Order: sequence, then structure tokens, then C-alpha cells
Amino acid sequence: MVEYLKIGLIQPVIDPELCWNETPSNISTNFLLKNNDPNQKIVPYRINIDELSAERVWNEIKQGLRLLLKGEIKPDIILIPELHLPNHRVGEIKKISKKHNVMIISGIDFNRNPLNKLKIRNRGIITIPNNWGNTGFSNRLSSLYFGKTYFTYMEKNMFQNIEGEECLEDQEQNMYIFNTKKFGSFGVMICSDFFDIERMLLYQTRIQHLFIISLNKDLNTYFSMADALTRLLYCNVVICNTGHYGGTYAVSPYDESNNRTILKYQGQRMFNLQTIQIPVESLEIAQKFDFSKENKKTKGIKFKASPPGYYDKLQNISS
Repeated sequence: MVEYLKIGLIQPVIDPELCWNETPSNISTNFLLKNNDPNQKIVPYRINIDELSAERVWNEIKQGLRLLLKGEIKPDIILIPELHLPNHRVGEIKKISKKHNVMIISGIDFNRNPLNKLKIRNRGIITIPNNWGNTGFSNRLSSLYFGKTYFTYMEKNMFQNIEGEECLEDQEQNMYIFNTKKFGSFGVMICSDFFDIERMLLYQTRIQHLFIISLNKDLNTYFSMADALTRLLYCNVVICNTGHYGGTYAVSPYDESNNRTILKYQGQRMFNLQTIQIPVESLEIAQKFDFSKENKKTKGIKFKASPPGYYDKLQNISS
């Protein structure tokens, strides 16, 4: 297992107030008709961002990938925020992932459920080259789509009028944990699923890293949640947010407070990219350490003590 996992973070700029509709309406046609207001002009939302914005965002993603992959420190994993990857560029992301032997976790623009066109998906993709984590090249690629479970009220309002149709959110019911011998185990989620308490309970003791891709302007709440979860889950927490709001954040449960914040980026409407390193081997050792019976200083543990009940839960799972 490596000492550090290298994460590349790309923050393109999407303005959600403009990209899906320049003059959005939060009220469906049926609602207006029921309220005897048939003359009010309604401008539907588009299911996908306009072509000009999609091309600009894709160029920002390509630029970020090029700079990260040719940089001095090549990332093991690259994160791209929620809803930023145009649907027709998914194939190109797969090719880049395989060619450069790097895992990419990216949010994809909205798309309809092929079995029910009135259900809208908010999904991400994980691309895994067959030689990922090793030197050399990959000749095959595996990929997995994962989806959002808990949609925001803004999304639900938007779905009331998608291209003239009243639609519903298509809730993903699966939770994923990825286990690797070299880089540790990690969980992934999209934006507001960050608040799913039951999911957090399942993640506790099972992961070293939690990755969240988001498009959210409530930055302070997300910063606070990340700070709390890095202690409660006792793992690294990394949020990759849109450059429109800033708010990309990475924290680890280090003992020294000045070490805990690995990255905190704030700044509106600015494209940005960063490469960070988060602990793996030393954190896994700390996760398995019994702080009630041994002295962490003499053992060289550089993290805070695990939360109450964490070690007991870990022992129950192991047995």
C-alpha cells in the first residue's frame, strides 16, 4: 500500500442559473393551468446545457487533463464535478483514461432513463484502466456509472418542466465501495447524497477515502460536513466542486490542526486545477490501532484518535 494517493482536481465553470435555460421557470405548465393562468409565458428547462457552454466546459476539462497528466506529479485519480461532462464526451474521457492509465471520476450532464423518458438521471462515471496503479500502459478499460439518490429542491423544481414535459428524478439506490490493495478503499457520491446519514454509517470502518463530486453553492455547510465526517468516518474527505462557486475541499484526520486541511479553494467563477496528496498506509494503520490500550506517540501514529466505538465496530466486522 502506498503512503500517499495523488488526486487531481479539475474545476470547470458552469453557471446553473444560465446553462440549462437562460430564463428558467420553476413552475410547470400543469400548475399554471390549474391556477387559471394559461396566458403566462413559460420557458422550459433544457435537459442538457446549451451547446456553447458544453463546448467551453469540455475545453476547460481537456485543458485541466492535459496540464495534470503532463505535470511533475501525475495523479492516480482525477475528479471532475457533478454535471460537468457533456454526455457526448463520455467516450473521449474513457479514451484519455486508458491512454494515460489514470482513473477518472466525473459527473455527467442530465440524461433520461432509457426505459422511462420522464425520469431524469444525475450520474457520474468511474473509469478504471486494467493496468491502473502500475507503470506502463493499459489496453483495456472498465467503467461504472453511479447515480444520485437524493436530489435537491432546485433539481425537482427544474424537472417540473423539462422541454415542455413534467418529469421526475430517477433515484439511484446503489452504494459503492471500491477496494484496492495499493490505494486503499474509497466511496463515491454526488452532491446532496453527502447528507445521507445511513450511507455514512455503512461507510464507517470500510473506507480510507470519501470522494464527493458536486455543483453546490452552500460552501460553508459542505466545509463543516467534511470536517465532521473526516472525524466520524475517520477517513480522508475530498469534495470537487464547480469553479463557478469554488468550494473544493480536502481534509484528513491528522492530529496537528494545521495539517488537517490539505486543500481549501474559494473563489467565484474561476477555472482552477490542483494536485494533492492524501495519506493511505499511515491512515489505515491508525484505523486499525486500539487507542484505548496503546500509546499512539510511541507507535508513531500522526492522526487523532478514532471516534468512540470505531475500533469495536471494526473488530465486529473483522470477526
